[in-house]
Amino acid sequence: MFTNSINTFKFINLIILSLLLSSCDNNKSHFTVTADTVIKPGSEISKYVTQDEINSFGFRYWDIDNNYTEFVNPIAIPLRDALKQKNTNKVLSYLKDNNLSADIQIEDGTTPIMYSSFYNDINTTNELIKLGADVHKKDKYGLNALAYAISMNSIDVVKALINSGVKFEEVPLTQGYILTPSYRNIEKLVIDGDNIEIIYKYNNIQKDYDTPKGYGYMFDDIVFKNWLELAKIILDSGYKPYPYFFNGDEVLVGNSIYDIFPKEEVNNAMDIELEEYKNQAGDNFDLKLFIDDFSYDYSLYKVLENIPNHEPMLNLLLEHNISGQPSKELMKKVYDECYDGYIYRYNLKQKYMKENINKKVKHLDFYLKYCSDKNGTFKNTKEFINYKNGNNRNYEIDSFLYSNKDDPTKVIYIEK
Repeated sequence: MFTNSINTFKFINLIILSLLLSSCDNNKSHFTVTADTVIKPGSEISKYVTQDEINSFGFRYWDIDNNYTEFVNPIAIPLRDALKQKNTNKVLSYLKDNNLSADIQIEDGTTPIMYSSFYNDINTTNELIKLGADVHKKDKYGLNALAYAISMNSIDVVKALINSGVKFEEVPLTQGYILTPSYRNIEKLVIDGDNIEIIYKYNNIQKDYDTPKGYGYMFDDIVFKNWLELAKIILDSGYKPYPYFFNGDEVLVGNSIYDIFPKEEVNNAMDIELEEYKNQAGDNFDLKLFIDDFSYDYSLYKVLENIPNHEPMLNLLLEHNISGQPSKELMKKVYDECYDGYIYRYNLKQKYMKENINKKVKHLDFYLKYCSDKNGTFKNTKEFINYKNGNNRNYEIDSFLYSNKDDPTKVIYIEK
């Protein structure tokens, strides 16, 4: 069985490589660069690094929950401590006793309400709003209080900020403070007959200080983390998420793939990819299908393929008719690949039966459920995503079993 799905990372690397090759310089220079480095136009260092690249580096490593004091406004250190403790009275008293504004800058442009929002401290947030705190204000990284609340799934504070007039459109980006379950972070498996329980490495835990938080498109992060209640609040507000996105040093979003990548760049890189794609597809090559496949890889629906309990979030996206769903042609292509898998396993079962071998064929029931009709296709997006999700789950379980088959602490069998 062959697949002609485009390797998206390879595609991006082709674009990046072309940019690097055009800017190579054989002269070696040495500079010390930090997150606060200012790149002056025309300076020697500006030949090698841009201000945007420096800002991206600083943003990636920024953590509002840090315990450092070096770059904190000295008078705000006790205030920050009180905010971390979620001690509303202490926060209010300190502001009053020191005649401080509710919008005093603490570090890198952060204000008290950004901290209370991050810590889901609804009492302090409400009091700061009463004091006139600017709920729209953004810090050095372009994050406002709502961005910090969203990044921690602080539902109560999100509601309070929305009621105070903040719009979700003001939050294009959020940071990744929380690690949530996905099929790619299996810690161990508990196997009881045909039932397999996955224990995940990360189950809504906060990253430590030294781990880069990163950043990305706000709604993608919510879908991937499977924060259903928050997603519902956002969509019910009338917010229209961009269906396509790319999270890199620069986060790109759009209503089509050409909103993310300039058509010239897509076409140039595609010329290279097309040769390999055509060789795989042979006479069945279809340019429209190629673009459908590529576009889907950058859609919000693609995110749902690798997370457990994905169906409620999928239903929510479909209920709001979010764009980016796979085309009928793409669903047929993937169905045919699924059918190939079914036939392989079905024939294997027949072989075992003829040889009187009592052995279960792995995943045959799964393929029987989704793709046993040679002339069939997936009926809709929901069936397509359910298959892709289940297939990825099976793949990651099989890979984990193979890598840890001799480790009883990783693969635990329940004795009957």
